[in-house]
Amino acid sequence: SSEERRSLGGTIERLGLQLLENLPIVPQQPNIILSPLSVALALAHLTLVGAHNETEQLLLKTLHAHNLPCYHHILGHLLPHFKNTSLEVATRMYLRPGFEVKLSFVEESLARYQSRPVPLVSVEEVNHWIENATNGHISNFLESIPHNVMLMLMNAVYFKGEWQTQFDPTMTFKGVFYPDNMKSVSVDMMMSSQYPFRLLHDPELKAQVASFSFKGNTSFLIVMPVPGIGNVSSVLPKLNISDLYRRLPQERIMHVNLPKVKLQYRQELQEALTSMGLGSLFSGPDLSGITDHPLRVGSVRHASTVELSEKGVEASAATVVTTMRSISMFSVNSPFLFAIVDDASLVPLFMGIVTNPAPDILKDDPLVNRTLSDQPVPVDSKHSDRLCAERAACSAPTAQTAHTD
Repeated sequence: SSEERRSLGGTIERLGLQLLENLPIVPQQPNIILSPLSVALALAHLTLVGAHNETEQLLLKTLHAHNLPCYHHILGHLLPHFKNTSLEVATRMYLRPGFEVKLSFVEESLARYQSRPVPLVSVEEVNHWIENATNGHISNFLESIPHNVMLMLMNAVYFKGEWQTQFDPTMTFKGVFYPDNMKSVSVDMMMSSQYPFRLLHDPELKAQVASFSFKGNTSFLIVMPVPGIGNVSSVLPKLNISDLYRRLPQERIMHVNLPKVKLQYRQELQEALTSMGLGSLFSGPDLSGITDHPLRVGSVRHASTVELSEKGVEASAATVVTTMRSISMFSVNSPFLFAIVDDASLVPLFMGIVTNPAPDILKDDPLVNRTLSDQPVPVDSKHSDRLCAERAACSAPTAQTAHTD
């Protein structure tokens, strides 16, 4: 039912928020992009009939599934629902060759998740499978197989969003993004002076919240703390996607500047999951439902790629400029949280923190005279787009990221 799907969406969101809180942000990798759906699938696979006793309880607690009856049933039935989106998910359990896997586990895996444990033969085989499963978008996933690993959980996800209303590529300009109060980077900024989206100023989060429609009944949610007042880390514990979707007003035509990005993230999740209370999974878990041999998880690897460009399903509506009409402006030019959300279930397909959309370029910025990004902009002539672009170059930020294993 839709109520069950919403409940599942809440459990997956809480898992995603916990991961974001436990993954470090470092200069080498200033953005975190992960798919809580994909991580949930990998961990849920273990709880199917594999994990027993305390291990099962710990996994269900981490998945926030202990209060949701029929968790596997709902999750399994949700997967075909995502076939219509631009999401490509690859999750697989790899076991060291020679391990005898119980037939009951194989049968349950196939029935619920159309997946079975696979022998861990070589790095090349794993990388080839991931590349195929993500249509070539994630390659060379593994550099090597950790020594003595018995079980690895792999999940790789790719998403290329297509906006319901496309951006005009000729309006994309070089804008400024402020990773923190002292730094600035030059980014390709998509721009539209008349774009339909939902915008909310949330005083409790000290942030602006915006939602943009993608094709395939998904949407792009941005939560951008107001520079100098809020920050990303203070927003995380308070974030509630379903509450925000309930409170977001209807779409309005507004001015928007949005960074054009291709963000890639690769991370070993063992440290984060251990901080979340799952340390025993990597030391001495009870996985006797999978095999009678002693077995522990050696690695939980995650890779995500998210692309946002001007492409959309529909051409932007013809621009009709009303003389001197005041239009609200939303300029994404400082660190933000984002989620790519399935509109029906509110399952977050992706969640992330972006502190620098162009991580290779960073420069000190001594003069940071910025204005709040939602100030009204007068639209009064054919030069209005240029005017808005120039205004957009003046607005501010906070920083955070993760290391690659």
